[in-house]
Amino acid sequence: MEYFNLSLLEKLTNAGPRLAWIKKWLIEEVWSLSHYQTVSPIEYLKKGEVSVNRFETLISASADRIYGELLSPPDPSKNLLTILSDNQTAIVVFDGLSLREIPIIIKLSEKSGFKIEEISCSHAAIPCETIDFIERELKGTRVGPSQLVGRRELTERGITAMYSGSPTHSLGNIKENNALLVWSAFPDNTYKDSGARFDHHFENIQIQFETAWMNTVQQIKGKNRIIITSDHGYIFFGTGMDFVRSSQEIQKLNEYFGNDRYACLREKSNPPLSDDIVRDNNKRLAMIKGRVKTRSTGDAATKLYKHGGLSLMEMLTPWIILET
Repeated sequence: MEYFNLSLLEKLTNAGPRLAWIKKWLIEEVWSLSHYQTVSPIEYLKKGEVSVNRFETLISASADRIYGELLSPPDPSKNLLTILSDNQTAIVVFDGLSLREIPIIIKLSEKSGFKIEEISCSHAAIPCETIDFIERELKGTRVGPSQLVGRRELTERGITAMYSGSPTHSLGNIKENNALLVWSAFPDNTYKDSGARFDHHFENIQIQFETAWMNTVQQIKGKNRIIITSDHGYIFFGTGMDFVRSSQEIQKLNEYFGNDRYACLREKSNPPLSDDIVRDNNKRLAMIKGRVKTRSTGDAATKLYKHGGLSLMEMLTPWIILET
C-alpha cells in the first residue's frame, strides 16, 4: 500500500501549521495497526520508512518550516512532571520507542485488558537525547534514567521513580500511593547490539516487547491510568530510505558532525553552509535536518538505526493513554 500520495502534496501547499495532520497521517496510515496486521514485520518496516522518506524528501525541499514546528515548544499538557501531580497516574517511558512500534503497544494493551483512551504523539527534546529529555520534562534534573530512582526532587513531589535495565528485569508487583514514573531501557539498549545492523532487528524487538511489557506495565497496580511514551525515536536507514546527496555534500557533513547527528556550537562554532543543517541558536546546536545519512566510522558505520537529528521519526514519539 502506498501512503505517499497527491493529497499530501495538496495539504503541504495550504497555509497554516502542518505538523498536526502529519502526525495523524503517520499514526493512522503509515504506522497503523491495520498495516501492521496485514504484512510481515519486515515489510511493514520497509514500506513505512520508504513512505516517510519520500514525504520528508518533499518537505525538506518545499515545506521547510515544518522543521521549525519540530523545534517549537512541546505541548505543556504532556509534560511528565505536570501529569505526575496526579497520584493515580503512572507513566512508563520505553527508551527509544518509535512511532512504528505503536501497533505493538496497542496489541499488548488489548491483551492486558486496558482500554485505550488516546493514541497521539509527543516530542523529543532538542537535541533528541535521553538526558536532554529528562532535563526538559523534570525541570532541570539533568541525570541518566537509572539515577532518577530515589531523587529528592521527585520524592518531594510525591513521585516514585523506578528503572528497568532490561526486558527480563521485573519490577515486581508495584503498589504505590505516589504517582509512578517507570523508565525502561528497552528498546534503546537493543540498538547497541550487533543485530541493529540488520532490518530484522525490528522483528526481534517485537518478540522481546511482550516480556518487557509484562515486567513493567503489567506490574503496575492501583492506578487509574497508565501513559506509555518515549524520550526519542529512531530513524531507520535501510536501502533507499535516506535523502539522495552527492559525496561532496556528505563529506562536508561528516567532517563537521563525525558520527553524530548534532553538534554543540560552543565546541564547533562554524558549521558548513548546507541546506541539510538547521541551527537552534537558543540551544546553541547545529543538527542534521531530515533523513540525511552521513558516512559513520567504526562501530557506528554498521548501525541502520540512528537518532539525534531533526527528522520526523527521531523527533515524534508515541503518546498512548490507557485506562486500567
